[in-house]
Amino acid sequence: MIQLDRDASTPIVEQLAEQLRFHLATGRFRPGERLPSTRAFGEQLGVSFHTVRKAYQQLESEGLLDARKGSGYTVVERTPAPAADRMERGAGIVQDVLQKLIGLGLDEGEIDYLFQEQLAFLDDPGVRPKIVFAAPYRELAETCAEQVSAAVQERVEAVRLDALNQHTDADLVVTPHASAQTAAQAVPLGEAVSVLVYPPPETLARVARLLPGDTLGVVTRYDDAIAPVLAELRALTAFSGTALALTTDADRDRLADLFNEVDLLLFTPQARRKLRPLLADVTHAPLRHIINPASLDGVRNAMRR
Repeated sequence: MIQLDRDASTPIVEQLAEQLRFHLATGRFRPGERLPSTRAFGEQLGVSFHTVRKAYQQLESEGLLDARKGSGYTVVERTPAPAADRMERGAGIVQDVLQKLIGLGLDEGEIDYLFQEQLAFLDDPGVRPKIVFAAPYRELAETCAEQVSAAVQERVEAVRLDALNQHTDADLVVTPHASAQTAAQAVPLGEAVSVLVYPPPETLARVARLLPGDTLGVVTRYDDAIAPVLAELRALTAFSGTALALTTDADRDRLADLFNEVDLLLFTPQARRKLRPLLADVTHAPLRHIINPASLDGVRNAMRR
């Protein structure tokens, strides 16, 4: 877990970068794994997403992360510095730590015990749990998996509900309330925790203000999201007008035509990158589902059991 000391003289950005280096070095985040988004991680840590971005950028400059447009930050294969350089830098760090421990009044035996205890932890940090977020469609699973990952600071796999039987070895399955029974039956040996998931309230309010003669547009990354997204929006807002939907696989002309026909366009996070150049020409709002904070507390409690 990452813990930031706001009273320390070391800037928060440096604290975060240092702890992320540790987690990268010990394999908590593996090569090819995508880190939580700057916004989701910032909300979890109680810091600005700008702070997280600066820490990520610092690690990117060190060759530990790779930034890909539209995909966030991904862990890259670590290339160790030459042994002589590592030993020299390590000696300076150890000397600084020893001075602080001696200043606290610890004797040689106590210091040795602390070092051995921490080394034993590194040798056997425990098996990492397998956590999955299962949802009826892929984009919802991806969006929510990212939020759960930031909340528990563990890797969380995004899984479609109908593919959950391929993950019977999961230790923890997180899923929307409506899918709780299905998830529990699919993974009987793991623990299932259901959470409250909902679209952004401000986005729902804008849909609710549409008139019966207005047209709502929705763009998703994958086609399996269209039907459940439209059904959910109608159920939550009582919108009775026309709804049009496309995926980002549609060509630019079809997307442009859709934009010309709608009074409000909604788009999922996975669709945003392709749509960004076109959004200036249409009234739009994001459709990034949110996990209720109290529900995230329930997931954390399940992790502690």
